[in-house]
Amino acid sequence: MKRTLTIAIAAALGATASTSSAVMLNPRGTGQVLIYPYYTVNHQQTLVSVVNTTEHGKALKIRFREAYDGRDVANFNVYLGPFDSWVGAVYDASEDGTGGASIATNDNSCTVGGFIGFGTPVPGLPRSSLAFSNANYSQGAYGTATGTDRGPLGLDRTREGFFEVIEMGEVADQASASRHTLAAITPVNGVPPGCEQVRDAWEAGGYWTSNSSIDLLPPGGGLYGAAGIVDVALGTLYAFDATAIDGFSGIVQHSTQGDSKPNLASAITDSADDLATAYVPLGTSMSRADYVASTAGIDAVSAVLMTDALYNEYDIELGLGAATDWVVTFPTKQFYVDPAFGDGLHWTPPFQTVFDGVSCVGASPRLFDREGYYPSTIVIGPPPGLTAGNYICYEAAVVTFNTDGGDASRALGSRTQDLSAIANAVASPAGHLELRFVDSDQQMRPAANGSAFNGLPAIGFAAINYINANVTPGVLSNYSAAYPHRSHASCTSTTNPQSACP
Repeated sequence: MKRTLTIAIAAALGATASTSSAVMLNPRGTGQVLIYPYYTVNHQQTLVSVVNTTEHGKALKIRFREAYDGRDVANFNVYLGPFDSWVGAVYDASEDGTGGASIATNDNSCTVGGFIGFGTPVPGLPRSSLAFSNANYSQGAYGTATGTDRGPLGLDRTREGFFEVIEMGEVADQASASRHTLAAITPVNGVPPGCEQVRDAWEAGGYWTSNSSIDLLPPGGGLYGAAGIVDVALGTLYAFDATAIDGFSGIVQHSTQGDSKPNLASAITDSADDLATAYVPLGTSMSRADYVASTAGIDAVSAVLMTDALYNEYDIELGLGAATDWVVTFPTKQFYVDPAFGDGLHWTPPFQTVFDGVSCVGASPRLFDREGYYPSTIVIGPPPGLTAGNYICYEAAVVTFNTDGGDASRALGSRTQDLSAIANAVASPAGHLELRFVDSDQQMRPAANGSAFNGLPAIGFAAINYINANVTPGVLSNYSAAYPHRSHASCTSTTNPQSACP
């Protein structure tokens, strides 16, 4: 029966039955890869969780990327036992609010990579922490993987960004050459008994330094995660779920902390044929796209994130003390625009410029009031050096409404805000915005079957806050919420433009 069902599903997707998987967004929220569109420590902390819903152990790569160009600022491994979870908090490590971010945890799950006590609370210390680093963008030659990229050099660049969790493999105590790693990471009375063993496995002479696949099987998915941006002083919390991608990898991709791989470009669904296959929903149908995994694995991930329009609400009504920011994150952008992935002069579609302090893409906003009225031209304030047009210029951008001209956005306090103003917002204090990516250059390079997805790979949410000054005389009350963006996807057949994408 299971085999029959597999064939039926494959036929419905326009593919032959196969043992290989496919990169897909999981609408139910679990997967092998989790992408969290935003973190910030600008007068706030970002709370992080990742949960294993399965009876299998998990080896996870957790990587934080800064907002400008997506350079790696923190990178460590977490090993979860069956049904285990891990939590942390990203916070401001400086005393004056201008320095770098750090992440802290009091979780007992085994971690490898810089945490004091390796994730296990140390007597006398309130928490274990790992400082974010500027090493991957502040030194070295321009155009090298960890060289300068003409963006800011300081630790303050680590204060905003996004992060990803990638399952490297399932931990299993295999019959042959097993080191009983699953038993080591599975909590007993709330504490894993073998975190020291896991850490030593990556030290000189350790068993993972000679064979990183010992006690590991290919990823199986079943992860979910969430984050919350909390401001204790204001009493606000913007909570949101991670975007879940299933079918990312059919092989073990286990590496030590600090390793640049696996990353979002490591998608591989058929190692025998070097393929990264993506299934992308288009209306009521599903489109298949095959890419060469070794050179274009990133395209499989971008394909499932592609959108030619984002939709969400906004509210800036003065009487409600309302403020709205949009987070718009392009999680795969670095692999198309970073000078380290080319010659420093050329970029790869669907993006349009090499990162050179900024890397701007055109955006076409349409703002509607609640009755559907579309006022006159909306203007996204251009960044320095660009005199006209509507642009979003960072990998993790914050779009702010009704700016007061300050250096931080109204709801999230972002300092890398992309929209300096939206004209006519005062005339339409509440409604919805359509942010379109319709430039003719905003199209992915074609898949093997000629399918080229339109727009940009984008995710995010709207953060809306209300201030109630009438609770009690002299007391303010804040109400905050985060709403995920809705999106639209489209595709062009480059081999037969008169036909739909297969």
